Amino acid sequence: MEKPKQSYRIWFSQRTGSTLLCKGLEQTGVAGKPGEFLNVFESKSLFLKYGVTSFGELKEKLWKEGTSDNGVFGLKHSYHTDRSRALYQELHTAQGKTAKLVNYEEIVADLFPNCRHIYLTRRNKIRQAVSWWKAIKDDVWHLEQGQSQKEEMAFYEKNYDFNALMHLFKEATLKECATQAYFETYNIQPLTIVYEDMIKDFQETIKRILAYLEIDSAGVNLPEMYLQKTATQYSEQWVQNFRKDMQAKMDMQVW
Repeated sequence: MEKPKQSYRIWFSQRTGSTLLCKGLEQTGVAGKPGEFLNVFESKSLFLKYGVTSFGELKEKLWKEGTSDNGVFGLKHSYHTDRSRALYQELHTAQGKTAKLVNYEEIVADLFPNCRHIYLTRRNKIRQAVSWWKAIKDDVWHLEQGQSQKEEMAFYEKNYDFNALMHLFKEATLKECATQAYFETYNIQPLTIVYEDMIKDFQETIKRILAYLEIDSAGVNLPEMYLQKTATQYSEQWVQNFRKDMQAKMDMQVW
């Protein structure tokens, strides 16, 4: 497969709308087919995951997975210091390099040609943690338009867990801190997409990204949101409980 002429990476943490955004970009037909191709949680190795033995073969596999017909390659990934370090080390070794790994972006320069960066974030981290915990407990990670889900008060009363929510709140926040530190290290100035703004005007978000990638959007059919919110009237009560419980020992209430 030919080397992509343009690539981009979407940096995200859980419950920021990454699946919605990636599907929308793919539906344009001109913005690649972004997926979580670097997720190696199952095999712990990109080479094992894709059944390849060389860096060249790996590139071919990834490019085939994520490139649209016009030569644009996209992917998304969530930064995690330990896992990312192991991932970059595997790529470093695969390229036959024996010197100490120092510059991560040099390692992926050939894998992600002419790369640009999109930072996907969510302003309200309390709602992000609640959405994450709800998905863990009821296994409803995505809800297509027109689909419904059970709303039972007993489920929410049983599964409210301050410690679990606090853990996810911290993890989401720390992942974004780690991502920002990475950007600073490599002087990356990404296009920032905010979840709360994206869901209010999804098509405008897609247009902004296409313009940022310098992809001609003339004649492109801009997709509608195919997913809807998974939040319910009862999960909103988790938001309010968590908000109050977080501040229980504070001298002054912030929110």
